Amino acid sequence: MMIFFKGLAFACAVALLLPATAQAAPQRHLPVVCPYQPVEPASGKVRADVLTLDLGPATGGDAKSWKGPLTITGQDGTTCTADAAVAPIEGTLYSDGQHLLVTTSAGGSRKVFVLSTTSCQPLWKSNSFTGAVYLKDGQLYTGKTANKLNPDCLPLP
Repeated sequence: MMIFFKGLAFACAVALLLPATAQAAPQRHLPVVCPYQPVEPASGKVRADVLTLDLGPATGGDAKSWKGPLTITGQDGTTCTADAAVAPIEGTLYSDGQHLLVTTSAGGSRKVFVLSTTSCQPLWKSNSFTGAVYLKDGQLYTGKTANKLNPDCLPLP
């Protein structure tokens, strides 16, 4: 009987140690791969896959920035208009069909907004920054700041 209890105690100790040992192993985190595609506006109206974007009139003769307001029209014809804070719009936009990354520039500072393409509501907004905007290895870069993307392809807070 004593051998049975010692064996049972040993089995319980092993069972308790195995999960702790398994948790100690380092976890590999693969970068989130989001289907964002660049949208290079050459005029105030541009197609982005199934979306039509109206950026408003150009701020100058070079058509590199637009006054807004940004209006998004979906494939089914529904439209929404972004808040006036999402202007003036400049540079490359990025879309995955559900989200639109929009860079704004006012008074020398830039911000990136992530908008819902169905409601035009901001889902995320960067801090002010200077420099380039680009996506790489599951991160959104705003100047020198890297913002990791979550599985829903939104920057983490």
